[in-house]
Amino acid sequence: MRGDRPTTRTRSGMALALVIAAISGCAGFRAGQFKGTTSASFLRTIEESKDPNARYAAYDKLASPRCYDDDSQKVRAAQVLVGKLKENKEPIATRAVICRTLGQLRKPDARDMILGATNDEDALVRAEACRALGKVGRPEDATVLARAMMLDNSAECRVAAIESIGELKSQDKRITQFLVTGMEHEEPAIRVASLQALRSITGKDLGIDAIEWKKYVDTIPDVAIDPASTRPIPVDAAATLPEAVLGRPPEIP
Repeated sequence: MRGDRPTTRTRSGMALALVIAAISGCAGFRAGQFKGTTSASFLRTIEESKDPNARYAAYDKLASPRCYDDDSQKVRAAQVLVGKLKENKEPIATRAVICRTLGQLRKPDARDMILGATNDEDALVRAEACRALGKVGRPEDATVLARAMMLDNSAECRVAAIESIGELKSQDKRITQFLVTGMEHEEPAIRVASLQALRSITGKDLGIDAIEWKKYVDTIPDVAIDPASTRPIPVDAAATLPEAVLGRPPEIP
């Protein structure tokens, strides 16, 4: 891995931040009819308001733990957001913020819908879905994120996928091998994200030299994760990672 570190976000990341910030700001100033501070008031806005900016603000506010009195309210909010994402009627940036909020709520029931959103046609949605999957997914979902890391044409999506791989802490040796490869990527943000993910998964800090990480990863037992049971299985009995990477996430009924 090269020693240089990025001092700014990738261009696509900056675009994502600017789009969401612009719409959020618009919502904050336009929505004079947007009232309330509780999850119930935000859900009411989502169901009743015809103003997309007010709905956007409500989706965004539901990410704050301060608007909930108990966990049952978070469960209800997640159910509503999953339903809205499934309807696919909201604008692109709003669907992206729904994914982001579902990640913050950390409810596993959102996993299937988030998995589907990682395959969305728009990069804004895919990036936030990748980030959310790190919070609501399972270790075996790292293969979906590895696919995005390798094949997505958006740098922001690739970085988001790598960051979430680190959160899921998959013990699949093939995942750590791909992260070591990512340390040599031409994009600085991908190199740094790969290093941070390796540190998170292994609990070690071997510096920024990919060779040292490769030496360490070579000592890891050759096991993969069985998606049906999440139990370790021998690598030679598992599908190769490239096949898993190229597979599509499950269809959402």
